[in-house]
Amino acid sequence: MARPKGYDPEEVVKRATYAFWQHGYQALGVRELERLTGLNQFALRSEFGGKEGLYLAALRFYSEQAISIAMEPMRDSGSIPEIIAFLRSLITDGSMTSSPYGCLVVNTGIENARVGSADLDKAARHYWDALENCFEACLQNALDAGRISTSTDIKAFAKGLVSAVMGVHAQNRLEGKNNAGRHLVDLLCEQLTAMETS
Repeated sequence: MARPKGYDPEEVVKRATYAFWQHGYQALGVRELERLTGLNQFALRSEFGGKEGLYLAALRFYSEQAISIAMEPMRDSGSIPEIIAFLRSLITDGSMTSSPYGCLVVNTGIENARVGSADLDKAARHYWDALENCFEACLQNALDAGRISTSTDIKAFAKGLVSAVMGVHAQNRLEGKNNAGRHLVDLLCEQLTAMETS
């Protein structure tokens, strides 16, 4: 009979998510990871396949939370106001998408330029593809409703918004403040409002 686990895998992933988000992937050693998650090295290997496996689990948890909750209003019936609300959430106290640590997915992309993990790259791209699809759907809804110009390049604009979101998170992380990227958010929201009213 298998011995019961002395830890809750879901709780470990939540703790690991916060630890990696705060400290980064490379800077967080295995011993410190053990201390912060309560997981020993044996369990880290057997349950998650090692440090990268735990990081991937944390990245999936973080991404799915953001996709299912923060992006939900933009799906299906979203339009320009929902994009603006999402952008504002990036710099709003108490928002799940606003943090002085930036965004775990943005941080992953930056670190992975050195690490070179195909798995980490795939996990990060899953998040950005989901966000781009949400932006594109909102813009298409606005176009179909006659609320923005028919000359708007929906795909290019959605890609640009994703790049801008990355920039907001990077600024938040750089300054260690959850609203450091507010100037870019203000600029984007003004542009979106002008698009809809012109």
